Amino acid sequence: MLVVDASAFASWAFPDEAGDKVSQALIRVMTEEESATSAAIFPLEALHAAGRALARGRFTPSAHQHVLRLLSRLPVALAPLRVSPLEFWNWSQSLELTPYDAAYLKVAVDLKAPLVTMDRALQRACLKLEHPLITDLA
Repeated sequence: MLVVDASAFASWAFPDEAGDKVSQALIRVMTEEESATSAAIFPLEALHAAGRALARGRFTPSAHQHVLRLLSRLPVALAPLRVSPLEFWNWSQSLELTPYDAAYLKVAVDLKAPLVTMDRALQRACLKLEHPLITDLA
C-alpha cells in the first residue's frame, strides 16, 4: 500500500517532469502491482495542476487530455479525513504544512503506508516524523 500525492502524480504524468523512484511507484500502482490511496483532494489538486500547465503553455491540448486520461485510469482509493478541524489544523501547523499537504501525510500516517511525493515540505515532515516516503528529492 502506498499513499500518493498530487506532486507525485505530476512528476509521473507531466511530459517535462521526471522522477525515477516516484515514476516506478506510480507504474506499479497503474499496473495494480501495488495498491494506492490518497487524500480526498487528490483528483482536484491533480486537475488543478494539469489545468495550470495547459494555461501556461507547458502542455498542448492533446498532452493535457493524455494527463486527464491517466488520472482517470489511476486506481487510487480516496480516504476521508477522520479528525476534527482544530486538531488537524494544529497538527498541520506543527509540521509546517499547508492543510492540503498535511491531508496526504495524515492518510499515510493513519494507514502506516509510505507517502509518494515530490513536495519538499512533505519530505521534511516525513523525515521529522520518521515516516517512510518515496521521493526523488535529494
